[in-house]
Amino acid sequence: MNKTFTWLIRVVAIIVVGAFLIAYLNVQKKPSLFFLEPSKEDLRYKSLDKKRANAVFTANRDHADYEKFGSIIFCNSSFNSFIESANFSKQMDLYISGKDADLSKWDNAINDYENERSKCRDFNP
Repeated sequence: MNKTFTWLIRVVAIIVVGAFLIAYLNVQKKPSLFFLEPSKEDLRYKSLDKKRANAVFTANRDHADYEKFGSIIFCNSSFNSFIESANFSKQMDLYISGKDADLSKWDNAINDYENERSKCRDFNP
């Protein structure tokens, strides 16, 4: 066999192995070299998770300000952010489980936050 034919066989073998590797990684739902872009569903879930995390952060910050300054404005804002984060969590569960999602725990959490928000009052620290 001459050298050109040997190199041609090696190149074809590397291309075939690479194609099988890319196909295997795509079947396994792992990112490969050519398909790095996630689907819209993944982006929507990540967006909801980011919004939920921001709402929780805002709620905790406003609750700390309420404890520090004692203003009813911070208390209401804190509980509104807790309600918002519960709504985002509810949407995430609905997105993951679809029609089979049990949303009663989030409905109960929202009712609890609304009841606690009604107890907000001004105080002097």
